[in-house]
Amino acid sequence: MISEAEARVALFSVIEPGSIFWANQIANLGAAVVHQRILKGGSYERISDYPEIKARVTTSDISKLMALLAKSNSEFVSPNDSDWPSQLMDLSAPPIGLVIKGDRKTLAKLDRSIAIVGSRNPTKYGLSISTNLAIDSSKSKMVVVSGGAYGIDTSAHQGAVDAGGSSIAVLAGGFNHFYPPENKDLFLHIMKKGLLISEVMPNVFSQPARFLIRNRLIAALTKVTVVVEAEFVSGSIRTARDAAEIFRPVFAIPGQITSSTSAGCHRLIADRVADIATSFEEILQIITPLPKRG
Repeated sequence: MISEAEARVALFSVIEPGSIFWANQIANLGAAVVHQRILKGGSYERISDYPEIKARVTTSDISKLMALLAKSNSEFVSPNDSDWPSQLMDLSAPPIGLVIKGDRKTLAKLDRSIAIVGSRNPTKYGLSISTNLAIDSSKSKMVVVSGGAYGIDTSAHQGAVDAGGSSIAVLAGGFNHFYPPENKDLFLHIMKKGLLISEVMPNVFSQPARFLIRNRLIAALTKVTVVVEAEFVSGSIRTARDAAEIFRPVFAIPGQITSSTSAGCHRLIADRVADIATSFEEILQIITPLPKRG
């Protein structure tokens, strides 16, 4: 039987992120036990993706997986580590582990964190709002978390970096295939005082479904989620709902009633998923006790 740490890496490399069944089997039984049961079969044989997972587990090579992590200058963290973000266990499908790259000490700063998310095709208004929110957050020593995508995500990360603050980009793919590639320089800047986080191994490419799955991590890692601009149907709406489902505060920035880019924000407000926010101070009042401000 392999060790718990080795089993975590092995299962992480073969199980798709967001699987409620496998995530909870590992959380309840431990990775080593689940790894052994996968090899033996038994009750797992009735699970639809079991044959594929067993085939991958059978051929996985722990030493090669660890070498791949080392070559990409990244680290694997799991609930077995003292600095694991325990708030991720609030999710219905908590991650088996995470691959991180950058300043690992940033994980200890998540008690003061804010997710700023929004459209990939924002207006100048949205870009200005997200940049200023990130700057104000950084000045208040909050970690700015987003998804590294074009638009609002990029402006939030850039605002934090320019203000000298810490930021975390939660990526949908592995670190050997940055997406979007045009943000490579931004990601390198983020790593200096913050982190890149991924729920897949370094050589895995981004796929459309993984963007929605990773959004739950953004929601769970942070104290509050702010949607700056979002279309009526968008990934940012999913992030907001993921946050609300685990009882995290959610805010939406209002826009012009004729703007399709703000339709999602207005939907969140109308559905009472999000409160209206018109300034960073309003957000801070909700999430931070008075003695801790500044």
